[in-house]
Amino acid sequence: MKKMIFAALSPIFALSAVYAEDYYYVATFDDVQRTVTMGSVEAWSLSPVETVTPDSAPGAGDILHFYDSNGYIYGGEQVCRINMPSGTALTVGGVEAEVSSEFWIRRNLSVEGNWVQTVSSDKKYSSETSGIRQLRFAVTNVGEGISVGGDMVLNTYGYFTTRMSNGRSSVAASGGVSLNVGGALAFNFTGFAGTLADKGYHVFDMRDSQSGSAGGNAMLFDLGGLKSSGRAVWMTSATSAVAHFNFNDNSSGSFAGGSFEGVFAADSGVNSQLNITMNGSGRQEMTIYKASNGSLHGFENDLDGKADMSIGNLTVNNGEFVMNTEVAVENLYLSGGKLKFSSAEKVGDMTIDGGTLLFGGTINVGDLTVAANSADIVFSADDLAAHEITVFEFDYLTDDFDANSVFSAYNEFGQELGGRFELTGEMGGSGSLVYVVPEPAAVAAFIGAAALMFALRRGGRR
Repeated sequence: MKKMIFAALSPIFALSAVYAEDYYYVATFDDVQRTVTMGSVEAWSLSPVETVTPDSAPGAGDILHFYDSNGYIYGGEQVCRINMPSGTALTVGGVEAEVSSEFWIRRNLSVEGNWVQTVSSDKKYSSETSGIRQLRFAVTNVGEGISVGGDMVLNTYGYFTTRMSNGRSSVAASGGVSLNVGGALAFNFTGFAGTLADKGYHVFDMRDSQSGSAGGNAMLFDLGGLKSSGRAVWMTSATSAVAHFNFNDNSSGSFAGGSFEGVFAADSGVNSQLNITMNGSGRQEMTIYKASNGSLHGFENDLDGKADMSIGNLTVNNGEFVMNTEVAVENLYLSGGKLKFSSAEKVGDMTIDGGTLLFGGTINVGDLTVAANSADIVFSADDLAAHEITVFEFDYLTDDFDANSVFSAYNEFGQELGGRFELTGEMGGSGSLVYVVPEPAAVAAFIGAAALMFALRRGGRR
């Protein structure tokens, strides 16, 4: 029998229905091999210590607990195997898992609240079919996927492997597999000392070796944020993939955002690409390291010989996006929101069609296109200590433009600075865009006035 819950709800129930129950998964592997699915009453107990069969299968608002393996062994480890119903989508309130788990997704699986999975293994990721998995989604029907309304949090103090699979060629032909998270997809490494001496890290295989070989190869991430803590994350693909990271507000119009560090790399010969689109209304930061530097970020020597994924498109339409990358970006597009970009590698093509550039260092670019009627560039106090600031160096300017009509310079307090922009070179050739800083006394006056205003406002709130 289900119990009613009232106003005092834990965060995992934030989007749940009025009625909620805790369901504990008790189906054995033999059960799963027959007809018992997540939608079967006999797969569940209302108690973790004794079998209390519920009156009905789990539904909206209910919290699913996976706390024990059920006889499925893969890669030498015990795994809890769970099958979705073959003909019915399933919506539940939340998921809490403390065991390696594999979900066969035959219809949409929707989680209204949070998905929290905590597993620590002493075995490392392998791209082979027999490799381990702490979390695997095998999607076997066209157009199906996984949706999480809150955060999807993956915790470990050892090794944690997540695998996504286009389980059938028909799924691949439909374009690929989708993971929709309304909050943040968060990877937490909780090593004991928090140093490189701790063994372990997260691996996310975006298209595993059992994926269907025919048709499209997309992995679609629609996220309200991306986070990592304690250690960088290894994003990879056992088979060639095109990974699309689309950052969007959730259904309530909020954006969790976050800060993420990782390496996007696969075995040599696996040609995969990363594309990023920022539409969220908050702040998202991504730092991408080269595989050759993996040992500096907790991956031991496990990334030696791996090939960096190419970064195809980085598009910023809204919010604030901060990108620090050791891997080159092929196409950089700013049409709205704010972008702070830092890389020692040359950008292939860059188009500015609006928005705000938060200066993070000179951007070296092959083809530069300035199509905006107006765009802002924000400089820090440290930047403004120089007399001249080189914003862009380019090999080819696609169109002429009046730099001082298009660009306006601001400080970090939102005050327009004046000064002037100088464009060297001309359409069809190489050159640079340089900002000539106003006289030091003028800049100091701007910063001093802004600091005084901030202090007065702060004092007035006390």
